[in-house]
Amino acid sequence: MVSDWIKGELNGLIEDTLNGWIEEFMNFILSLVNELVFNIPENDFANDIINILTWLTSLAAVVVVVYKIIEYIINTSTGTQQYPLDEIFVRVGKSAGALLVLPWFLRWMIFDVAFPLSNYFAAAGTDFDGQAGFTLLKAALTGFYTGMGGIVLVLFLIFFLVVFIMFLYSVCVFYADILLMQVFIAPVALSMIADDNNFMQVWWRELLSQVLSLLTKLFLMTLIINTLFTGEGNMMLAIGAGALIIKSPSILKHMWYGGGGARATTRGIGSSGSMATRVMIQKLMK
Repeated sequence: MVSDWIKGELNGLIEDTLNGWIEEFMNFILSLVNELVFNIPENDFANDIINILTWLTSLAAVVVVVYKIIEYIINTSTGTQQYPLDEIFVRVGKSAGALLVLPWFLRWMIFDVAFPLSNYFAAAGTDFDGQAGFTLLKAALTGFYTGMGGIVLVLFLIFFLVVFIMFLYSVCVFYADILLMQVFIAPVALSMIADDNNFMQVWWRELLSQVLSLLTKLFLMTLIINTLFTGEGNMMLAIGAGALIIKSPSILKHMWYGGGGARATTRGIGSSGSMATRVMIQKLMK
């Protein structure tokens, strides 16, 4: 009948409209979360400390270099010198380069690598097909008024609220970690001159760990929304993703602190820096 056809078309139009609104709203929410996460606050006190440490590092570097040169002269005269003089200048070049490059590199990793990836998660994860968003909304409203279904729905809402709060907590910790990493750039750069206690590898692994941890939690947040609204997954997957946001995946720490991937990457970057510094010194000496 004509009335049934009109009713079906009207229902389809309402479902498509609501599903589109839900998709746009979820994309807006995730984009807003990304803007919040990557709007890293600055602190004048911390900036003052960074400037003081940079100045003290420059002064300490001069003292260390003078000491190394004197030590080289003494050890050469006694025949106990273990490395040539240009090694000292290579270390100084690497230290000075790190002091200039590391602040830029840290911001590049966060704003030019992690931020675009998180925006991609938001765009791809909220591209809902069909009427899955409308179906979930309808099921939630129906379950809310049906006794035990309403209780279960409330429990799920409480769980995902806790997940979101823990996600915000991890973002706060990320802010503090990144600030500390900026503060310790100067001491890390100075440590590259020393024979031992080179903390560059520790700083590098920590940066990779922090950025990857943040991206992983943003991915898990998007996975929860995608699983609930696309109908391709199930509630158990969404709960598992939420649990990982609360406890943090253990594979992240094992990846950077137990394996050799980050060490190999750090050695590769260090070798490239040493080679570039040696070439520059050789050209200056000609």
